[in-house]
Amino acid sequence: MNILGINEGHMSSAALIKNGVLVAAVCEERFTRNKNEQGFPHNAIDFCLEVGNLKPGEINFVATATNELSATFEATKRYDTFSISDYVRENNEYWKPTLIENKEINYLKLFPQTKNDDYDFSFLDTDPPEKWNNLFKEERLKTISKKFGISRENVIFVDHHTGHAYYAYFMSPFRNNVLVITADAWGDGCNSSIWIGNKNRLELKHKTANNTLARLYRNITLLLGMKPNEHEYKVMGLAPYATEYNFKKPYEIFSKTLQVDGLDFNYNVTPSDNYFWFKEKLEGCRFDGIAGGLQKYVEETMVKWIKNSLQQFSMDTIVLSGGMALNIKINQKLSELNEIKNIFVPGGGGDESQSIGAALYLFHEKNPTEKFETPLHDYHGPIIDEENVETLFDKNKLKSNFVFKKNITNSEIAEYLSSDMIIGRCDGRSEFGPRALGNRSILANPSNVKNVAKINTAIKYRDFWMPFTPSILIERINDYIINSKEIESPFMTIAFDSTNLAQKDLIGGLHPADFTVRPQFVDKKSNPSYHNLISEFEKLTGIGGLLNTSLNLHGEPIVGSVKDAIHTLTNSSLDGLVIGTKMILRRRK
Repeated sequence: MNILGINEGHMSSAALIKNGVLVAAVCEERFTRNKNEQGFPHNAIDFCLEVGNLKPGEINFVATATNELSATFEATKRYDTFSISDYVRENNEYWKPTLIENKEINYLKLFPQTKNDDYDFSFLDTDPPEKWNNLFKEERLKTISKKFGISRENVIFVDHHTGHAYYAYFMSPFRNNVLVITADAWGDGCNSSIWIGNKNRLELKHKTANNTLARLYRNITLLLGMKPNEHEYKVMGLAPYATEYNFKKPYEIFSKTLQVDGLDFNYNVTPSDNYFWFKEKLEGCRFDGIAGGLQKYVEETMVKWIKNSLQQFSMDTIVLSGGMALNIKINQKLSELNEIKNIFVPGGGGDESQSIGAALYLFHEKNPTEKFETPLHDYHGPIIDEENVETLFDKNKLKSNFVFKKNITNSEIAEYLSSDMIIGRCDGRSEFGPRALGNRSILANPSNVKNVAKINTAIKYRDFWMPFTPSILIERINDYIINSKEIESPFMTIAFDSTNLAQKDLIGGLHPADFTVRPQFVDKKSNPSYHNLISEFEKLTGIGGLLNTSLNLHGEPIVGSVKDAIHTLTNSSLDGLVIGTKMILRRRK
């Protein structure tokens, strides 16, 4: 049976489950080169069909993530077109009048539609706003049915948090007595849910629309001058720099609002909204103190809620998904709870994984006795064709500044890295989700902090406070992280405290303020070539890990082609670029 999952909302994507195997999954942005691409994922679908060797008519069912997408947000392509100033304007000219002043504002007069050939949005001009979302759902159904030439009955819409839950549970190694938690800003009338997973079946235990923590985090991101729905990780990275003196007041302000109430939430003090109310209350507070106070409050609130859930259902194993699952410091606090024995956080906890989650839901609905083969890795995307590397090298006239090398080996790459060269690496299938896991990565010697400055200022153009992360040989994990429960984190989704040796060997991959680490555990089964590269580096240096960050320029998606990789090389100060067995090496001046 062939089931295609698609997500048309924020971080649009597609995934294909063929006879119980996830054979492909990728985000649309990797093809369009438009960060956080939103809308119908044509290219991602075509890729999945190509990998599955299928024609559109051979798809049995299409699982479509999220019952109700916002027609206005899709028509304006809000998530991939809005700038920070657009979000500020939206708050001032739409949310404040509608939420606080009870005025009626036409959103589309403030933010006109973006040209879109995928859907017919004419109903926005003829029908009343209260009908728009339902009419858009009908338009989505019509578009999908036409694309695949299948009956409308075989296009199944999947509830948003159901998609998150199925992704978390079935991508994890745990199957019995598992507490499944989802938490995000919003989806299908809900922002958090609690499920029990047992013997490949999920049972919903609780849903709530009252957990506004993700929405708060999003709005504070904007208040700090960063882009909501994208830069929340920057706020999390800034938080550890705050002193108690600076975060005390913001923490107290946040703590007086939303409270945990058993398995639900309620307000002690109810803000009028999550932007202007806090903007007034936080006036005069330092930027790092706001980030630190917010992170502390969110950590404590989420941990308390999940502790209540663990106790309520007598569980000690937990898996997480939804946007809040991307907060690695919350995940660290959870991993340290006495109540938790096992924790797993998959690689793509945001909405990009809705395509996988929707497909998994439908697969188990249609095949209740058939087993899904949980993948050991997150490499579900395209392979970069290294055959045209030399052609593009010549076409781009790179000979004056670069040397082209063939048959490059891991031992040679390791030598370059050990001499503190910064190398981009494209090898095998690309990673799904926001993390580069070695196959589309920028790599460096993690023991030299000068490499951090070079990557930040001359390659990635990142904010100065943001940490990098290491890829660590699984055989060396206990040398570098404090992990008494032997929790596995193959996808950089959980933070840990580091050892003294890590603070020497991997200092460039630790958070500079608190020396925590967000590692990728690398084993031979999941990625033999990358494991071998780190092993070769270890032979030369004694260090069992590499500094790893995604291969892209700041604000761009992770590279998806040879052309993208060369663009990154020539618009940065990378010392070299490896694509399969070929290498483009910058000439030394």
